[in-house]
Amino acid sequence: MSRTFRGVPARSASVLIVIVFMALLFAIQLINLQVVSAAAMNEESASKRAVPDVIKSVRGDIVDRNGEVLATTDERYDVQLSPKNTKVNGGSFYRKVEGGGIGTVEVTSAQAFEEIGAITGQSGAEIQKIVDDALEEDPKSDFAYVKRGIDLSQLQQLKALDVDWLTFASHHKRVYPNGAVGGNLVGFSGADEEAQAGIELSQDECLAGVDGEEHYERSMDGVPLPGSVVTTREVQNGGTVELTIDRDLQWQAQQIINTQTESVGAEWGYLTIMDAKTGELLAIAEDGSVDPNDVDASEPDKRDARSYIRPYEPGSTFKAVTAAALIDSGTATPTSQHLTPMRWIPEEGVTFGDSTIHDEMPWTLTGILTESSNVGTAYFGTQMSNEERFEYYQKFGFGISTDSGMPMEDSGLLYEPDEWDRQSVYNITFGQAISSTIIQTAGAYQALANDGVRIPPTLVKSCTSADGTVTTYDHGKPVRAVSEESADTVLRMLETVVTHGWYSDLAVIPGYRIAGKTGTAEQSDGEGGYRPDYVNSFAGIFPADDPQYVAVASIAFPSSGDGGTAAIAAFTESAEATIRAFHVPPSTGSLDPYPIEY
Repeated sequence: MSRTFRGVPARSASVLIVIVFMALLFAIQLINLQVVSAAAMNEESASKRAVPDVIKSVRGDIVDRNGEVLATTDERYDVQLSPKNTKVNGGSFYRKVEGGGIGTVEVTSAQAFEEIGAITGQSGAEIQKIVDDALEEDPKSDFAYVKRGIDLSQLQQLKALDVDWLTFASHHKRVYPNGAVGGNLVGFSGADEEAQAGIELSQDECLAGVDGEEHYERSMDGVPLPGSVVTTREVQNGGTVELTIDRDLQWQAQQIINTQTESVGAEWGYLTIMDAKTGELLAIAEDGSVDPNDVDASEPDKRDARSYIRPYEPGSTFKAVTAAALIDSGTATPTSQHLTPMRWIPEEGVTFGDSTIHDEMPWTLTGILTESSNVGTAYFGTQMSNEERFEYYQKFGFGISTDSGMPMEDSGLLYEPDEWDRQSVYNITFGQAISSTIIQTAGAYQALANDGVRIPPTLVKSCTSADGTVTTYDHGKPVRAVSEESADTVLRMLETVVTHGWYSDLAVIPGYRIAGKTGTAEQSDGEGGYRPDYVNSFAGIFPADDPQYVAVASIAFPSSGDGGTAAIAAFTESAEATIRAFHVPPSTGSLDPYPIEY
């Protein structure tokens, strides 16, 4: 008699236990697969099928004050195919019926080659040969170029063909539509749009975008699966940087400084134009400016913005700053008198003189400025303490780096008063033993033209991100250098200088009153002495009766002509170009000049 287990035969019970146990194991495994390990397994599976694809962001534009493009990105695309996959399914594939109809239509590879070639400018036979050549070299070939460098319109047409073995890759090229116009400011990029100089470098955070990324799944034979594209990171294109310069005025300024530099065989020439009311830089021209489209064609030492990184001794253009300090501090007036000798030895071991031979002259301070007397300027300038002068010089922006938007902006050289040697105590008054960039010199004259308030120079105006957010840049707070009355007084003195100076017939623009000052400065030879030649400058304000603009021109080390005349000509021509560009109305009234002699 067989045994039972609670009414169930023993053998049947054993089988039941085994079945229950196996079912339990399958259940546990199912739970593990569908719940516990599902995410990891899905990720592993996807990683075997999913293909990452980087969506290249577009670098932003650099534009001038009017929106004219100075730098942009030319986006191009490469057309690629999988040679082996053109043979799958007998060389045919299916795509949706055109016009949104129901169903699909069979398309042969030969038909697709003709359709593709009609867009890329190739024949179907040419594309067939690309496939055949690739497969001959490698029967499993999965890549070959069809056409490189197509435009966006062609890309969109090709994508509309819905050919599953056709793929695309984008690549960008930085282009500069205006060539060398503003090239010294805009800068340039290297391989892969890596910023290397100028605004491209200093404003890279605004201009550079963030690449996007998407994944798509492919079948075992490598064909992308329809509807499998998943965006994992949205692409963010770069922003637009707006500069304060005017493209057309910049072009004219570059032509002017190139011509004047060449006319006297000078080593270099700079020309800067600034809005007197806002501090905005309208043009910053340098001879031989780099063309960012062909950097190697430019001289290596002319690829940066030299106006910002190469300070030089300003010479007599600085005398206007010393005069402003004297007037504002009450140390002297425009008519203060001094019997001025040609040379002066104020103390043992210190000597200097004027550039022209003359007897003792009964000059006023205005006369000293007009005749550009080093002796007279030093006499009056040293009536102020070193510390007081230093404070004024800094308020005019000397010794303080500008922050207008370029990657490197030199501060020039202005030692602390306790570091001045005895010769420098005097020489600084007339623009020697001190150095400044042409931007700093323009900024000092801007303060005189703007009722004594210096507004930090501005080159970069704003960044507009891809989503339309506008960020304006803070270049520093305005600084009152001298009182409004003092600035007006010095402006009248500088207009007297122009109308009574040796160059009165050169710095002339019919219908417009001009205030300004020449400068002829020695420069260091790098060996503890001075070069035998000079940097000639002219800094001017126009119209003098209602100051709107400042222009400064410097011509360095001429070898075959008069650098002073060339600098004045560069100023005059640039002022005329500015007047035309901004429709500046003519002057009104007339100058009541200060006396030159007493």
